[in-house]
Amino acid sequence: MKWLPITQKEVELRYFRSRYATELLVVLSFLPTLFSACVTDNEPATNKAVQFQQVEIPPTKRKTQIPNTTMKAEEHYNRGVRYQGQGAQDQAIQEFQAAIGLRLDYAEAYNNLGTAYQSLGRYDQAIKAYQRSVEVKPDMIQGYHNLGNLYLLQGEVDQAIVAYQGVIHFEPKLAVAYVDLGRAYGMSGQLDQAIEEFKNALNLDPNLVEAHYALGVSFRHQGIFPLAIESLQKVVGQRPNFTEAYINLGYAYRDQGTLEEATEAFRAAGQIEPNNYRVSHELGITYMKQHRYEKAIIAFQKALKIRPDAVQTQNNLMVAQARSAKNR
Repeated sequence: MKWLPITQKEVELRYFRSRYATELLVVLSFLPTLFSACVTDNEPATNKAVQFQQVEIPPTKRKTQIPNTTMKAEEHYNRGVRYQGQGAQDQAIQEFQAAIGLRLDYAEAYNNLGTAYQSLGRYDQAIKAYQRSVEVKPDMIQGYHNLGNLYLLQGEVDQAIVAYQGVIHFEPKLAVAYVDLGRAYGMSGQLDQAIEEFKNALNLDPNLVEAHYALGVSFRHQGIFPLAIESLQKVVGQRPNFTEAYINLGYAYRDQGTLEEATEAFRAAGQIEPNNYRVSHELGITYMKQHRYEKAIIAFQKALKIRPDAVQTQNNLMVAQARSAKNR
C-alpha cells in the first residue's frame, strides 16, 4: 500500500479539529440532558447518557386489564433502573434484557440497556441497543440523543449528525438539541453550519449558556474575536465559576491583542482552579507577550509544579529567564 504524504494544510486542519473538538466536548460535561432527572451520577460527565426513568407503580394501583407479561416487564425494568442508580451495571443489564425478553418493543428498556453498556465501555453493544430503541419507537428522542453523544465521543461525526437530526425532527423546539447538532458540525470542520445551529438554539432559548459558550468558541476559531468575546462574557456572567469559558475568553482577548484583558481572564480562571496547568501556562505566555518576564517566570514555575514534564513550559521558562536577565 502506497502512503501519500500529508500536506501542511492537512496537518493544520487536523490540529484545528482536535483543538476545537476538545474545547467543544467541554459542553458535554454540563449540557442539560433531555431528561436530566433520569441521569445517573456515578459516571464521568462526558460519558453520561440520558435515561428514560419510569416511575414505579405499586401493583395494587395498576389497572387490572394490564397484561401480566407487561407488568413483569415493567418490574424488571424498574429493578434495572434501581441497579443503575446504585452503579450495579451488570445486574441492570440482566434486568433490562429480561424486560425486553417479555416485551420486544420496550424502547425505554433498550435505551437504558444502552446506557448500561456505555458506562461499562461496551460501546458497540450500546450503539446496537440505542438503535433498537429508535427502531421500535421512532420518536424515541432519548435514543437518538444517546446515539449522537456516543458517536461523537467515538469520533463518528457524520453518524452523530444524523442522530441529532433525529432528535430535532421529533422535538424541533428543543434548544439543547441544536447545540448538540452544532457541536457535531463544528467537529466535522463545518464551522459556518455549527454557528447557525448555535444561533438556532439561542433563538429558542436566548439564555442557554451552552449555546453561548459553543458560539464563543466557534467565533474564536474563526478569528471573529469581538463576537467571541461577547458570547463568552455572557457565559461567565451567568456561570462565574466556568473555568473553560474564562480560558477561551483569555485566548480571544490575547489573539485580538488586548493583553491586559487576556491577563485578567486567565487570572480569573486561576482563582477558580489554582492547580490548573493550562491556566498557569497560558498566563505565562500572556505575560511574555507583555514583556513582563518576572511574572512570566512565576507563572511558568507554577505550571511546572503541576506538570514537571511539560517540555514546552520548560522551554518557555528558560526563554523568560534569559530575557529577564538581559533586561537587568
